[in-house]
Amino acid sequence: MSYSTVVKETITETSTGVGTTRERLVSVYESHCKHHGSAPSLEKLFDTAREAASSDHDKDVISWLESVITSESVQKHKEKEGGGVFVTPAFFPSEENFHQLLRTLDGAQETLDICVFTITDDEIAAAVIRAHERGVRIRIITDDDKADDQGSDAKRLAKRNNIPTRVDGSPSHMHHKFAIIDDRLVVNGSYNWTKGARFENRENLTLTNSGKAVAAFKAEFEKLWEEFEQYKL
Repeated sequence: MSYSTVVKETITETSTGVGTTRERLVSVYESHCKHHGSAPSLEKLFDTAREAASSDHDKDVISWLESVITSESVQKHKEKEGGGVFVTPAFFPSEENFHQLLRTLDGAQETLDICVFTITDDEIAAAVIRAHERGVRIRIITDDDKADDQGSDAKRLAKRNNIPTRVDGSPSHMHHKFAIIDDRLVVNGSYNWTKGARFENRENLTLTNSGKAVAAFKAEFEKLWEEFEQYKL
């Protein structure tokens, strides 16, 4: 029986309790390693699991489990290797890199500071909402003109989810595209949080845990937060 088939049957047979699903997925993964002497891609494991899930709720649970297990794997690797600075570039269009962005947002545990020109991709907005619902403290800075565009997720996040949001209120644009996760990671690049950037444009993002980068972007965020006005709905 193929690896993909085993994963799909595991999801189909499990009424998705978080603990049970996690135990089964880990068991399938470790069993493959034991019998084949190599580790399949964790991304392949969870992508296959999502395909087999029967509801959006189950898919969200699997995505959350992916962020937790991936974070644990990274932490174990850092402990084994003694940590260190990483710089990971990503280029678009690429669904693989898009899902890595979602996993990064889903990995936020305490704080998520977002400073992005425009947000219209509902899947990214959903990741922000998931973070908000698990108690992550979120702040958003965006461009005042783009916040009022039709389909703006920044407006929806501020109005429906009561996420603190500030805008520039000037004739020029707030054109940054970066986010700070738990004051430990920065994601930054040309990539607007839109479907156009995701599916059509040539874009880039870089993820890093560089302390120097985190401190610089954090300082810029705090400066703009103090300078800009609260978004008026």
